[in-house]
Order: sequence, then structure tokens, then C-alpha cells
Amino acid sequence: MQHLIRHRGLLPSSPDNENWPWPIRIYTFGRFSILCNDQPLRFDGKSQRKPMELLKYLCSFGGRAINQNQIMDALWPESSGDVAGQALRTTLHRLRKMLQHEKAVRLENRQLSLDMNYVWIDYLTFLRVAHQPNATQVSLQVAINRYQGRFLAEEPESWIISFRERLHLHYLNMSAQLGLLLECNNDWVLASRHYLKAIGIDPLAEMFYRRHMICCMQLEQHYKALSTYQCCQLTLFSHLGMRPNRETELLFQSLVTDLRPANPDMPPPPQTDTPSGQH
Repeated sequence: MQHLIRHRGLLPSSPDNENWPWPIRIYTFGRFSILCNDQPLRFDGKSQRKPMELLKYLCSFGGRAINQNQIMDALWPESSGDVAGQALRTTLHRLRKMLQHEKAVRLENRQLSLDMNYVWIDYLTFLRVAHQPNATQVSLQVAINRYQGRFLAEEPESWIISFRERLHLHYLNMSAQLGLLLECNNDWVLASRHYLKAIGIDPLAEMFYRRHMICCMQLEQHYKALSTYQCCQLTLFSHLGMRPNRETELLFQSLVTDLRPANPDMPPPPQTDTPSGQH
């Protein structure tokens, strides 16, 4: 079937259909990798650096068309208009050649974009679910599973950072939604695992420590909840120089109160009169 689709040049019905035999697949969450006709694309040569930079720039705007002057200003800021224009044309030619598909990158009316009839990007489904007002548990799980780390995590450019933070905020919101759905279904085991994974993705997201503590307490795993609090406290202090916020501290005090009858020698919880964070 995939051979037939490719042979006839059929186009996909949806840009986020991962099962379609896409000529080009781009993975940006936690890593940057490209598959051309299901084969990994190698791009470690010096001549490939600028085409890859152009591709990352196009990916950093959600697939929408971008004026070529904006691209030239970003990628060749010190070059004059004519020099930058020639550099862009050369880079675009090299990028299309690397991707092995002339139609992968469109240039129309001085606007560049990736053609979503030929290019699949991992964040498309993620964004579609993020913008759904009442996403289901299944769709949230699919979207969250796709988020394997921050968008182009190793890249320092400002135009990447902006989109990276937008995507990460969507991840935090969707993870909170999914966790609450699991809790509402009293699926404390799955909720606990979900929050642990979220903590692994963002160790500074305090709300996930707190929700994991609640799951552990519901499962009567009080010492596991205590360990989660201690991990939260250490992580926030070592990275931000701050204590957990008041909501987390109150939950910890409640946990210690529950544990003390079985452990009378346990010291009282610390007072929360030092500055705490709002995480």
C-alpha cells in the first residue's frame, strides 16, 4: 500500500497522520532527526550546516509561511540584501537536494514554508490536541507521548527558544489535564506514573511533585510521598535557591501528621516562614 501511495503521488488527508508514508519526517522533541523515505538523513558536513539551520528556522514557526527577508535577517544578519538573497537561494537549493524532494520547501511570493503534503513534523498532532478545548484522555496521552523533551533542546537561537517555550507550556498544561482526568477516574497508579514521567521531563515543575505526593497518599505509600517531597525540596533549592511553595509545604505537613502516630520519634515538619516559590 505504501509503495502504491508513493508511486501514484497521493497526498495525505491530514498533516498529522503519522501512519502515512511521508517522504520526509522531522523529529524535533528532545532530538533533531530526519527520515527521508524512512531512511535516516545524515547531516554532519560543514556544507550542510546552513541548510539545516534554514530547516530549523522553518520548523520554529509552526509550519507557517515566512517572508524571505525575515529569514535573511535571521540567518545572514551581517550580509547586504543582494549577498543575503544569493545565500538564501543557494541554501534553499542545498536543502531541497538534501531532503531529496524538490516540493518539500515552497517558495511563493517571497514566502518560504514547508509543504505539509510532503513533510510530517512531530509537533503537529501535539499542537492540534493542545488547542482542543475538551481533549479526551486518549488524545492527551498520544500528544504527551510524542513530547520526548524540549523542542530542539540544544539550540540557543532566540527564534527557537520562543517556540520551544510555547510548546513546553502546552506540555505542562496538557500533562496537568491528563493527570486530573486519571485522578477523577481514581486511577492513582497510572496518575502516579504519569506525574513521575512529567517530573522527568521538567524537574522544576513543582505541581507534578505535589500531585505525585497526593497519588502516593491515596495509595497509602506515605514514605514514597515523603521521598517525592524531599526530591522536590532538593531540586528547587539546588536550581532556584527556593523552598517549595506554601501549597506543597502544607501537603507535606499533612503527610508528616499522618505518619507521626506510627513514628512518634519523627521530627515535626519545618516551619514555612522562609521565602517559597510559586512554581
